[in-house]
Amino acid sequence: MSAKSNDMRSTAEGALSRRDFLRTSGGLVIAFTLFGPAGPAGAAESSPADAAQPSLTPPPAGKLYAWLAVHPDNSATLFTGKVETGTGVQTALAQIAAEELDLPFDRLDVVMGTTSKTVDQGPSYGSMTVRYAGPQIRQAGAAGRQALLDLAAKHFGVPAQQLVVKEGTISVSGSPDRSITYGKLVDGKRLNIDIGASGQQFGLKVAPNARPKDPSTYTLVGKPIARKDIPAKIMGRFTYVQDVRVEGMLHGRVVRPYGVEATLVSVDETGLKKIPGFVQVVRRENFLGVVAKTEWGAIQAAAKLGSTLNPSGPEAGQAKWSNWSGLPKMDQIWETVRNTPAVHSSSAVSKGSTATALASASRTLKATYKTPFQMHGSIGPECAIADVKGDRATLWSGTQMPHETRRDMAKLLNIPLDGIEVRWFEASGAYGRNGLEHVVADAAIMSQIVGKPVRVQWMRWDSHGWEPKEPPIVQDLEGGLDSAGHVIAWQHHMWVPTTGDTHLVAAALIGHPDVTGQTGASGRAPVRYAYNFDNAEVTSHGEGRVGLLTAWLRSPAQFETTFAMESFIDELAAAAKQDPLAFRLAHLEDAKAIAVLKAAAQAYGWESRPAGAKADRSGKPAHGRGIAWVNRDDSRVATIADVMVDPSSGRISVSRVVVAHDCGMVINPDGLKNQIEGNVIQSLSRTLHEEVAFDTARVTSLDWKGYPILRFEEIPDRIDIVLVNNSPEHPSTGGGEPSTCPTAAVISNAVFDAIGVRLRQTPFRPESVKAAMS
Repeated sequence: MSAKSNDMRSTAEGALSRRDFLRTSGGLVIAFTLFGPAGPAGAAESSPADAAQPSLTPPPAGKLYAWLAVHPDNSATLFTGKVETGTGVQTALAQIAAEELDLPFDRLDVVMGTTSKTVDQGPSYGSMTVRYAGPQIRQAGAAGRQALLDLAAKHFGVPAQQLVVKEGTISVSGSPDRSITYGKLVDGKRLNIDIGASGQQFGLKVAPNARPKDPSTYTLVGKPIARKDIPAKIMGRFTYVQDVRVEGMLHGRVVRPYGVEATLVSVDETGLKKIPGFVQVVRRENFLGVVAKTEWGAIQAAAKLGSTLNPSGPEAGQAKWSNWSGLPKMDQIWETVRNTPAVHSSSAVSKGSTATALASASRTLKATYKTPFQMHGSIGPECAIADVKGDRATLWSGTQMPHETRRDMAKLLNIPLDGIEVRWFEASGAYGRNGLEHVVADAAIMSQIVGKPVRVQWMRWDSHGWEPKEPPIVQDLEGGLDSAGHVIAWQHHMWVPTTGDTHLVAAALIGHPDVTGQTGASGRAPVRYAYNFDNAEVTSHGEGRVGLLTAWLRSPAQFETTFAMESFIDELAAAAKQDPLAFRLAHLEDAKAIAVLKAAAQAYGWESRPAGAKADRSGKPAHGRGIAWVNRDDSRVATIADVMVDPSSGRISVSRVVVAHDCGMVINPDGLKNQIEGNVIQSLSRTLHEEVAFDTARVTSLDWKGYPILRFEEIPDRIDIVLVNNSPEHPSTGGGEPSTCPTAAVISNAVFDAIGVRLRQTPFRPESVKAAMS
């Protein structure tokens, strides 16, 4: 069993057992509550396309009802355009809102992402939810509390200053018998109160005149409150988007071209009508799909026409595709990355004269670091439902960016934006730009053609083969040391293809390639330069395409650039025969970076010695330690790891990891620690195992054998976490991604410390380790 999860069963028997389970458990839950399992639905989700509906336009950010609702039972609901992708932000945002409202935590539910009910606060990515949405919700909560106090002042006929609030009840100071709950005060009415707002998405400013609570009075923020969604998920009561069912829906599957950019030549529909439940073939330009009354019928029909899984080529199924082989050869990918014309080059730093300093250096070093195509590898397959009728469309999706998806679908379907609604449900397997946006387009195209709701769930080979990938990156570094072992020159050139050519695959297939979604190309070097070298040059070249569709994977490109930077600084420390921690500290001025490095070292029990000084080259299993740090968008993280290397097998095992993490004030320490642990585990998987295989036509690693991931027995025995600068005077930055970044460098450095061998190309599979040793 893998550390991510078992893959979902693809057999009809497995699918039936799941359906039987859901049926016998009382039906499908049609909405989730963050703080406990929702009650069972009496029927499947109804489609708003079937009847007259209210406006599908998002609520105005300057109205209190856009953020909060108070119910007669004295519970409340927070509405946010942000979504949960497994990082715990539902709980964190709820803590912020409940804190400002003076409402018990378990009395607040959260509605996330649904575009007709939430403000567009920007996508949920980049470790930016708590950093940007947190203050927005804090202000809205503070405005809500003040509005409720004003209502109570009118109710009691006293100034608001004479009122006190506790756990959702307002009373007159000194007269506890004169009290009223929020629920009775609001009496089921909508909070149609102007609170003011300006700006958009991440720059949105809400309720500028509201006065939030003094952090010294916090009772919820900063506390390790348990995530109450977890029990429902463990017990199978949680409703993921994969569980949603819509009345009258059909099931669809996409038939993929064999080659990435192949065109559809012909379709032979012979025998399809014999498949029980088969409805029709859906074809539009080069988009080919099938629709059936049952999921198994759709799977059978798609298999008959042919699929990406078929190894026999473009002529294997009843759908014929053109021969296409435009991808670079896998063993030539590094030259392709270097030679692809750069769309944009950017300089992170240009300081002094590296050429002059290198020429005068007592010693110089050069190294090249390579990282391959990698995929998200979401265990839960991408899934969406679409119901398109006329000029209205409802989409059920687990996307990280529901409001962007709404705009994309308006363009794709040629439907007015005010006729589009995205209903958000958490996806089982959702982070980064995997295929969740693409599967929405698949379902939307099919539904528009057949005129009924269509559910599309990708097969494993759809997900592995067609989700956007993290691109391969090549980096050249050169450094110079003076006679005292100080760095006098640092030169770093990186070739980074775009992480944002995220045009929707289905849109391109129907000849509508301008539906691109939101791109990730930022025009900046994916690196935060921090060392105080007198002569430094750091330049990023690239943002061109290198064959496969690419998009963000956790900490886009900075996982790779940190690998190169923090491995090379370790190489320089070893060349200078200095302790790698002391060497870093001697070249740093960033106080927060110094703090996390020292905190990690103290928690680990670091003893000063040069890297590799105890390297065992005898061929016996050897132990080593490694250190690295990163500044990811103002969050600093330092990581230290213990590894054991078995030279006979080439296997690396990681026994202990220590992480010192500074993302400012932490809303939920337990939630952040969970996220850090997850980041360490996933980035270990990327470091030790993960690489996309491909030929000149397509991705060939279409299952877990071809794309192995970390297994449970490989998880470190200990992951120790230290939170640094966790206090209100330090604004919250982000915790979703930063602890991903140092891992590859840490393991590379630890391997050198153990056996004296440098690993400069991920993944560090056993055969790679043995090759490096030889």
